[in-house]
Amino acid sequence: MRRLLFLLIVPCLITAQANAQASLEIEGHASFALEDLSILADGTGFGGSVAVTYPLESWNMLDLVGKAGFNHYGTRKEELLFEGDIQVDIDAAYQGIPITAGVRMYYGQARKFFVEGLGGVEIKRGDFDDFDFKDETYAIDPVASVGVGLRVAQRLGVAASFSLSNDLWRYVNLGVSYRFGG
Repeated sequence: MRRLLFLLIVPCLITAQANAQASLEIEGHASFALEDLSILADGTGFGGSVAVTYPLESWNMLDLVGKAGFNHYGTRKEELLFEGDIQVDIDAAYQGIPITAGVRMYYGQARKFFVEGLGGVEIKRGDFDDFDFKDETYAIDPVASVGVGLRVAQRLGVAASFSLSNDLWRYVNLGVSYRFGG
């Protein structure tokens, strides 16, 4: 928990040091697990993220983006039988902490619509192998994300992103964001 708080506080400190050029965005979203992840987890969940955006002076329509978040994809609870008499109880939550960086490109002079591409790592938690007789485990894998967003008011926006990682760990986030600064 301390590590997660550290990851969420660092972007705030970076924003404060950037002489008001950088912006801080806070997003709440619904997470929808896809493919194998939807089989492991319930398939729907929730999450949030904190992003720091820094405009590039040489390219007016590009921002550098650093983002850290939390996703809860769902919980799975069931009993499996295999090889006759062996019973496996599964009770696991499937969660991820993506830490990414990349670029955001705006369209139009009003800078209301954007697309972004991010890459980084995701710290995953869950019961990845039902038959290894272990409870929830952790893994750190690379993650890539593409997203779009639209500012609907001066500081309020909507965003959607698609992320993928190892072992068919894929999900979509749909959310609302609020921007501080810039």
